[in-house]
Amino acid sequence: RFVPVIMLDALQILDSQRSRGLEIEKGNLVRRVKNYLPVLVPLIVQSIIRSEELAEAMESRAYGFSKKKTSYYSLHLRNRDYLMLVLCLTFVISFILSIYFLHI
Repeated sequence: RFVPVIMLDALQILDSQRSRGLEIEKGNLVRRVKNYLPVLVPLIVQSIIRSEELAEAMESRAYGFSKKKTSYYSLHLRNRDYLMLVLCLTFVISFILSIYFLHI
């Protein structure tokens, strides 16, 4: 899957190095291999950066993290929830009334 992407990167880096005056085709075999070094280093760096970005994207989407799927369920108020709501409202109302009538 990444071979075409890497090939496009290699061609782009090769073109940019040629525009800087790099002559890859000249010289003997050892010289030509050494001439490819300015192409390989940026290509390796670009591949590492791309793989890190892909790993972060996969991790942010929890790819392969857990085989167990989560399910959504709705919460409903129970009697104890209503009781707590009434107690809190009673406390707040009594506090406001005590401030109003007792001038605290």
